[in-house]
Amino acid sequence: MLQKAKELFEKDRFQEAKPIFEELAKMGNAEAMYHLGILYYEGWGVPKSQEEAVRWWKRANRAGSLDAKYMLQTICATSSVFARE
Repeated sequence: MLQKAKELFEKDRFQEAKPIFEELAKMGNAEAMYHLGILYYEGWGVPKSQEEAVRWWKRANRAGSLDAKYMLQTICATSSVFARE
């Protein structure tokens, strides 16, 4: 399922990938959580929301995603959004 969602994501079919990522995220998949953060951060197939992206990346970080940890560090260094969470 993750591979299918990533393939859709890479083909810019974000609205099709999102529900798959959400299902995987409910099961604790850190990579799916990370990708949901990207969707919200960029506004791809969802309303753009840095706050929602941070929420997903925090979950992904807790689940062990190094990519999410990097994004959180980047956001922390460049924005006050992280401090409000």
